[in-house]
Amino acid sequence: MGLFPRYNTSTFNHCLMRNFFFLLCLVNLLTACEQKPATPQDLDLEGFTIIDIPGSDIKRAILSDVKGKIKEEGTIRNGRKHGVWVVYHKERDVPSAIGSYVDGVPNGPFFEFGQYGHMEHLYSYTNNVLNGRFAKLKNIRKTEEGTYVNGQLEGNLKKYYDGRESVQQELNYKQNKLDGEIVYYNEKGEATMKYIYKEGEKVSGGIVNGGQENQ
Repeated sequence: MGLFPRYNTSTFNHCLMRNFFFLLCLVNLLTACEQKPATPQDLDLEGFTIIDIPGSDIKRAILSDVKGKIKEEGTIRNGRKHGVWVVYHKERDVPSAIGSYVDGVPNGPFFEFGQYGHMEHLYSYTNNVLNGRFAKLKNIRKTEEGTYVNGQLEGNLKKYYDGRESVQQELNYKQNKLDGEIVYYNEKGEATMKYIYKEGEKVSGGIVNGGQENQ
């Protein structure tokens, strides 16, 4: 079944969406308290329907097409995206992207989905800079996962064989440069090549034969 279950449109909209909204709202509140403000980005509200939320300075903003189908929606404050924002696929009533904003600036987790509701990309921002875990998926299976710190790759990054959960490459980064051991695997999970990198430069390593590396 893989890492993520397959959702039909009804299940996605009525169950998964509520869970994402709760998660994103919580992260959004924490992020707003902890992070320094970035440059705000005003939203062009032409064509949007604005709905007041009583007792709050937050408003709902909804953009629909000529047939009344919602194209995107979210919450705003002072004319800027603030909170959870959802963009929908054109041909299906399923989100293509869900993200979290603080005063018009991306903050918190972002999710991207295929037209059938499968998650394809997970990443996170801090003040519009990639920060935290990310993952890429295809047909509900991971193809790549790693971590960003202040917009730079940091630590372990894994790439997987297409359609499988077996690791194809395992790399290590330090401030966006290869640093440490780099290993390539065959589909049986056996290491075929190993290299050592330092600040983006190869130091040693080569093809692995019978547990030994050919330099």
